[in-house]
Amino acid sequence: MLVVEGLSVWVGGRELLRGVSFSAARGEAVYILGPNGVGKSSLLKALMGIPGYEAPEGRVLLDCEDLSRLRPHERAARGLALAFQTPPRLQGVRVGALLGNICRKWGCDVREVARAVEVEHLLEREVGRLSGGEGKRVELATVLARRPKAALVDEPDSGVDVDSLQVVARALRKLAEEAALVVVTHGAHIARHLPPDKVCVLYGGGLRRCGGRELAEEVLAHGFAGVA
Repeated sequence: MLVVEGLSVWVGGRELLRGVSFSAARGEAVYILGPNGVGKSSLLKALMGIPGYEAPEGRVLLDCEDLSRLRPHERAARGLALAFQTPPRLQGVRVGALLGNICRKWGCDVREVARAVEVEHLLEREVGRLSGGEGKRVELATVLARRPKAALVDEPDSGVDVDSLQVVARALRKLAEEAALVVVTHGAHIARHLPPDKVCVLYGGGLRRCGGRELAEEVLAHGFAGVA
């Protein structure tokens, strides 16, 4: 289980978030919804320990182990993984080679992982030539290949059309079967394709409300200011 307790997040000497607390169990999908610029991506990067995204207060626990003082690769080794909003555009690197490098380290089967997130047909394609939806799915494949205990996914629905969103949602569902899943997004529509177990609204420097999947529908109906 991933547990975040009283986390503050600072970027560039400025406090963005304070008192952030939530939890996600294995097999559970937790959505953190908020408008652009509220600090959603910064929160995930702070959870991952990425330099420049400081968390001087609070704790990040994974299966009762405190990760707060660990570096990103140490957190990854403990079972925490992050899927970026904009995956790296690796020129000249094929999808199969990318997944192969990860699977050699983490002991997975490339085709099994590719099949799970519906990118098997992309294995010979260059990563830098993927469409937005394809890139999102390959990024999720790199996370699934690491067999994480908890997966942090940044804006999986950003720049993705309706058809691709359905495929991305299926990939997220597969990931949620294996790990605690935390998804941040400014659009609640993905909740209709992959219903969350919990929803939290990030607004005005912290988590303002948490509830069930009905909260995502409230956001769609009334906006963030109307529910925060």
